[in-house]
Amino acid sequence: MPQAKPVVLIIEDDANSLYMMERYTRSSGCDPLCTTCGEKALELARQKQPDVILLDIGLPDISGWEVLRALRADPTTSHIPIIICTAHPAAEEARAANAGYLHKPIYYQDFVDALRDEGIEPPKG
Repeated sequence: MPQAKPVVLIIEDDANSLYMMERYTRSSGCDPLCTTCGEKALELARQKQPDVILLDIGLPDISGWEVLRALRADPTTSHIPIIICTAHPAAEEARAANAGYLHKPIYYQDFVDALRDEGIEPPKG
């Protein structure tokens, strides 16, 4: 039986960044699940239980930091690895929040390395 592909929840409101991250996700053998707003992201994370979450900080409805806090406070989502993806220097804040960090612009190899750092090994084949 084929191995299920890891699911990556991408929370990004910039169309270009969303497109790029969705392509990287597919290219790395994972299935993307995308949304542009924080409230929908919280709902999707609870319902779909993705393997990892890519989280932009500047969202239109609630900030990515608020989304991060809500995900960590919810027992149904607190275990999901989160990678902060932003153009702003936020590595220290991400580490303090027990999250990974990718600085935009994001390059493919950095993307794959960040997934591996969070325990997501794309399927072979």
